[in-house]
This record gives sequence, structure tokens and C-alpha cells, in this order.
Amino acid sequence: MSLLAKIFIVFQTILVMVYLGMTSTLYQHRRDWRTSYQKLKHRYTTVVSRAEKEIRALRTYVISKNDIVAAKESEVRSLKSSLDQETSRASDQARLFQQKVDEYNLLQENLRSLSARLQEALSRNEQLQTRNTELNDAKKLAEDRRETSEGQVARLTALTTSLEQDLSDVRREFADVRKRLRDKELLIAMAENAGVNFELLVPGPPVPAIDGTVVAVKTDVNPPLVLLSVGSDDKVEKGFHFAIYRQGQYVGRVVVERVLRDSAGCRVLFTADGQQIQSGDSAATRLMQ
Repeated sequence: MSLLAKIFIVFQTILVMVYLGMTSTLYQHRRDWRTSYQKLKHRYTTVVSRAEKEIRALRTYVISKNDIVAAKESEVRSLKSSLDQETSRASDQARLFQQKVDEYNLLQENLRSLSARLQEALSRNEQLQTRNTELNDAKKLAEDRRETSEGQVARLTALTTSLEQDLSDVRREFADVRKRLRDKELLIAMAENAGVNFELLVPGPPVPAIDGTVVAVKTDVNPPLVLLSVGSDDKVEKGFHFAIYRQGQYVGRVVVERVLRDSAGCRVLFTADGQQIQSGDSAATRLMQ
């Protein structure tokens, strides 16, 4: 509701009060109409004068208020203009902010992608380090084994050289012995075949009676090597002689050079003419009758 409307409402209220006062006065003083009229007129004049003063005061107040309203409207227009400018700037700032948000989201996506790639690279690097450690350990183990093998090869080479020298000496000795014993063994074999029993001619056997079988024969060396199926468990000792037979026929003779628990390595002393020791042949420390 405007100020002018309020003023008119106040003025109308005053007039109503005046009218009511006059009506009540006339009602109470019905006989003294003239006096009452004069009093009412004086009151009315007084009230009207007072109302006019109030109206003038209100008009002056309204004018001042209108001036204030005009000033406020001007200020409002200025503020509205400023608000429009600030709104435009805020819109620009909002667009700029949205652009920065989009750029930030893009950077976040790139960061996540780079983080994933970094984690993958770190995992791959860890796997490579583990593999490198394993390879280094394997390399160290291989180097240790190589050094051990080289040491063993050196020892075996030295041992082989020593054994070859010993073998050469043994071969020379056994060549002489075989040459001397060949005829004697053949004579003994011939005598055995002729029915001579040497066990009756000696007080006892020089070695215990041991029977075995030829397990393997190595013929790429001279003299050949023979592996028998009897060993230390069968009371075989180094230096024992074994006669080799095949189906009751004399084949040759061997001498024990190395004894194991269940086998013995022998060297061939000689073989009968046209004979060759083979796997499966029988072996005995005593001559078969």
C-alpha cells in the first residue's frame, strides 16, 4: 500500500470520527440545535484546520519520501546495473571455472593413466629385478659349479695322468708276466683237460672257492677290462685270479685290480687261442674239472 493511500485512509477516518461526534452531539442535544450547531461548527473547523495541518505535514512527508524513493530508485538502478555487470562477470567466471574443471578432470584422467602405467612399470621392474636376482644366483651357482667342475677336471686330469702312467707301468709288467704265464696257464689247462687234478697235488687252494659271472667287458683298451658279479661281500680281494669258462670250455684268465662291495674290476691276463671273453661267461677262482 502506498503512502498517499495511507494518508487518505487517515483523513477518511478523521472525517468519520467527526461525523460520529456530530451525530452523537445532535442526538444528545436535540433541543439546543443552534448552540449545538455552533459548537459543532467550531469543532469541525478546528478539526478541519488540524486535519489540513496534518495533511500538509503528510504531503510534505510524502514529498520527502518521494524524493527518498526517487533517490533509492536511482540507487536501485545503479545497483541493478552493477548487479548486471557482476552477473556478467560471474557468468564469465562460471564459464572459466567450468573450463578449468574440465581441464582439471582431463589432468586427473591423465594422472590416473600415468599412475596405472607407472604401477605397471614398477611391477615389471620388480619382476625384472626378481628375474635378475634369480639369474645372478643361477650364474653364481653355475660359476661355483664351473669352478668345482674345473677343479674336479683338474684333479681327474691329474689322476688320469697318474693312472695312465701307472697303467703304462702295469702294462709293461703284466706283458712280461703274461708272456711268462701264458704257456704255464695253457699247460695247466691242457693238463686239466687231460685229467690232472691239481687240487690233489697241493695241500689246499691258494684262494677261496668263489664263483661268479662276467657282467661286462671293455675291449677298447689293451689289455681288455672285465667286470665280475662278485665283490668284497663274496670275500674277493685284489690280486685274486679268476678262470673264465663258457659252457665248460676254458676261455682265459683275469686278475682282480679293484674290488667293490658287489663287483670286481679285472684285467685280462690272457685268452685261449681263438677265444674272447664275453658277458655271461662263468668265472671261478678254481679250475673247473
